[in-house]
Amino acid sequence: MKKIIILIAAAAALMLSASCQKSPVSIKEDGYLSFGGFILEVDETVITKAEAAGDNYSISIYDADEDLVLTRSYAEVVNNNGMLSLPAGHYKLVAASSAGEVPYAAFENPIYGVTHEFDIAAGAVTEIGELVCTLVQCKVTVSYSDEFLASVTGTGKTSVEVKAGYPLDFQLDADGTYDRSAGYFAVDGNTMTVVFQGNIDGKNAKMTKTFTGIAARQWRQIRFVQKKNEQGQATFDIEIQDLISDSTLNNVVDGEEPVIGEDPDAPKGDGGITLLPDYEAGCDASITDLTNMVILPTSQKTMSIKLRATIPGGIKKFNVQITTTNNAFAAAVAAASATDLDLISPLPENDVIFKVVPFPHGSELVGKTDVAFDLSAAQGPITAYKGSHTFIMTIVDQEGCRKQIPVTMVVE
Repeated sequence: MKKIIILIAAAAALMLSASCQKSPVSIKEDGYLSFGGFILEVDETVITKAEAAGDNYSISIYDADEDLVLTRSYAEVVNNNGMLSLPAGHYKLVAASSAGEVPYAAFENPIYGVTHEFDIAAGAVTEIGELVCTLVQCKVTVSYSDEFLASVTGTGKTSVEVKAGYPLDFQLDADGTYDRSAGYFAVDGNTMTVVFQGNIDGKNAKMTKTFTGIAARQWRQIRFVQKKNEQGQATFDIEIQDLISDSTLNNVVDGEEPVIGEDPDAPKGDGGITLLPDYEAGCDASITDLTNMVILPTSQKTMSIKLRATIPGGIKKFNVQITTTNNAFAAAVAAASATDLDLISPLPENDVIFKVVPFPHGSELVGKTDVAFDLSAAQGPITAYKGSHTFIMTIVDQEGCRKQIPVTMVVE
């Protein structure tokens, strides 16, 4: 049965002491705040909520200068029925399930609250009325598709970060069991970064993906799925499977809250991002299909591999995920921590990869709308690795538009 926790809050019929006021005021300047009709509701049946804290809710009042005037627990308020005398002015009431600061990141620690501004007029009574507490954080859970779990051959973890430097790690075991806990994140900006590291099909794998539109009162359900790339090889991707947006938490809900299938905050379109052969700069005319570039030994032909990326909205993020059918090349990539390259902020150990495939990299890429690639120097070193080597380039512009472009070098 639906449970509604109704907190009927009342304060003592006492005058504020001098310690709670900046300066003495006369009775004529005072008005009254009535808690007689104050109702604070938390509906614990809504799927995005945990059980409400009841007596542990705190009620605080701040003046127009943001100075704390009064703080009480719910138990203290409800046991003192009456009105509170306050100097005339503008105030803010804050009710919260936790009196402390909201942690940047914590497992199973939902915090609900509400803020209400009101005015006190001299000689008048102000009623607070009914307030509804809502989730002040973003809730995150992590899951994996059956196909993805079938490919797990070792331990791993998914790290989720909203505030830089405060990630939560969701553990994945070799037998396919995983952490189903809910993480709760203070909303600091609107971006969430998800990083997976683990053993997939006997190889170390790493992937990073960024999501935007993060806000309080959301449940972001992260799901890992297995996909096939253009060559039919198994890859994986991170997606927001569902988004539950907790717009109102006090509605009567029969069963579970409905799930919206697609994240409405996800960027739409690719922003006109392109990556093409740069024939004007002297690119080899035989290069017409970036997903099937046959790389010849230099003894047969010296190839000019010149590409040009166009990003009308300016670069915000630029990553390259490397997959290969050659075990030796895969081992070299893993040793250089280059399975998923961040071209804007590369790691020092990535340098060996840039000597083989000289991608442009560094913070100077941010904001650029046109980037030239001269990968000609890759011809010599990469011919030592027979097979198909795919570089999936993920470009995100300043507006959040995103495009993935695969470039495949085939050494026969």
